Amino acid sequence: MIKNVIQESRDLYGIDDWGSGYFGISEQGTVEVYPFGNKQVAIDLAKIVDHATEIKVKTPFILRFPQILDTQLTRIQNAFRGAMEEFKYDGELRAVFPFKVNQRKEFIDDLVSSGKKHIYGLEVGTKPELFAALAYDIHPEALFVCNGFKDSHFIELAFDAKKMGKNVVLVIEGTDELKFIINHAKKVGFCVDIGLRAKLYSKGSGMWEKSGGIGSKFGLNSVEMIEALYLLEEAGLKEKLVMIHYHIGSQITEIKKVKSAMKEAARVYAKILKSGFNLRYLNIGGGIGVDYDGSKTSFYVSHNYTIQEFANDVIYIIQDVCKSENCKTPHIVSESGRAVAAYHAVLITDVREVEKTGGDLEEWKISPTDHRILGDMINSLSYMNGKNFVEYFHDALQYRDELFTLFSLGYLEIEERAKAEVIYYALCKKALNFYRNSGMQLEEFDELEKNQFGKYMANFSMFQSIPDTLGIDQLFPVMPITRLNERTDHHGVIMDLTCDSDGCLDKFVDKRDVKHSLALHIPKSNESYYIGFFLVGAYQEALGNNHNLFGAVNELVVRINHDGKISSIEEVKGEDIGEILRIMNYKDEEIISSYEMQLKRNVAAGIIDSQECERILKKVKDFFNEYPYLVRKSTLEIVG
Repeated sequence: MIKNVIQESRDLYGIDDWGSGYFGISEQGTVEVYPFGNKQVAIDLAKIVDHATEIKVKTPFILRFPQILDTQLTRIQNAFRGAMEEFKYDGELRAVFPFKVNQRKEFIDDLVSSGKKHIYGLEVGTKPELFAALAYDIHPEALFVCNGFKDSHFIELAFDAKKMGKNVVLVIEGTDELKFIINHAKKVGFCVDIGLRAKLYSKGSGMWEKSGGIGSKFGLNSVEMIEALYLLEEAGLKEKLVMIHYHIGSQITEIKKVKSAMKEAARVYAKILKSGFNLRYLNIGGGIGVDYDGSKTSFYVSHNYTIQEFANDVIYIIQDVCKSENCKTPHIVSESGRAVAAYHAVLITDVREVEKTGGDLEEWKISPTDHRILGDMINSLSYMNGKNFVEYFHDALQYRDELFTLFSLGYLEIEERAKAEVIYYALCKKALNFYRNSGMQLEEFDELEKNQFGKYMANFSMFQSIPDTLGIDQLFPVMPITRLNERTDHHGVIMDLTCDSDGCLDKFVDKRDVKHSLALHIPKSNESYYIGFFLVGAYQEALGNNHNLFGAVNELVVRINHDGKISSIEEVKGEDIGEILRIMNYKDEEIISSYEMQLKRNVAAGIIDSQECERILKKVKDFFNEYPYLVRKSTLEIVG
């Protein structure tokens, strides 16, 4: 029986589909992590969370698994190299990681370490990113690809990087940039390698489709491309043009879009190469998707191809075009970052309060003195059946509106209003049960169902930890990490701590559709109930903001040996209240001085004594070091 329940949980949350071999459910009903992409090494997520509690790491926190990062990076590298071997491709892979996907030092440190064996490089798009990236001593043949708009300082730093022995390529976004590079090269007597970003006619698919096409923000159109080639030739720098680059968007959902863009880009490469330029690289940009919902479809949070299929199509098409043009094949540069980073991080938090709709009818009995409409509602509840539930539901709506009007006019007591709510929700629940079994499709009942879920208040900020859910309706897999050997008929939405109505998660992944509630247990009063947000390793930390002054969360970097033993768990503290306030230009000494002035004024007025003044001042100074999220409580509050 328990095995059946566990399999039901696997199906309910879809973990075997979106987990990509990195996550599953144990026979004990807890989420397991498979850091090497197979079940030979399994780590119980709940035990890591228990360890975090023991060492007093407060929720919310991110768990990082560097081995997942290394495994995923190797999977992608092997897919391309496997395709090159299969098609006897005469070129190499020189992949780079886009810094913008996750700039956290802890992450980049592990990425660079894992990437050395693959001659893995870095891609940057701003001066701060280039400045940080150049501090890493990566493989001398690995690339530093510089995209984005550039000023003189950016370009001069890239020239200095070449003097440091870095393999830098400045990708041109406009001819004015190129003119500055040419002039600077004349001034210093040498030039860095140069790439041209092509603005393709082809587009990607999904949320970032506008990244490609002739109306896209970046890249050179055909006229600008010819002008750039002329400028390089005139300056005697034809041999410095080494790369053609394009990018049609992140999270590409359809493989046919990849094929179309690849044919066009390969043709651009071949034509320019044959005109006498020294091209060595074709940069295919990023875009390998992550299957967030496990559906393996062209839905915007999924993709309809495997990584191996992606690699096979890229290699085959480039080779085919180059063969038809009778020119050498290029080294392939891939800038995919989402597919590399997403899986390695899990956000963990705990539920602090559950607000349930309605209440227990037995505890809210109707008395003879209550308004007669309450009695009519009870009768409706008794007589409702599968044939009349729509009519009786409409009656319930009318009763509810009449009672709230009576309350507003002063003809109803607060206790009667509460009873009305309890009966109304009981009527809704009964009507929904009949509706689900009726085979009918009624919009009002579909809307009603969305409003019947419990509200689970969790200790985190969506704005800080999963901002893409608010900005682009991104869906992340979410599920409890324990009690998966217990069935539950409770469903809920997840509310965060922010004082913002947008801070409510009410869309969840599903293979067939988007769910508007999540199956959750009613937490037990004597134990914490933890929820995991999965595949959050790409973009979320870079995009997170300090809405309501909630800062970056705590982290635990979990290192696991091939024998399945945890070699170390490193704690990285999140931002405390003082750090967040300083970001907003508050000064510690000014805050303390203001508190001190107000407290001493109250001492002088005899409101408090000097001892109490000192106690509060000490607490104020200590508060700067406090974690901004809720402290752990010994018992859970269930309201409703």
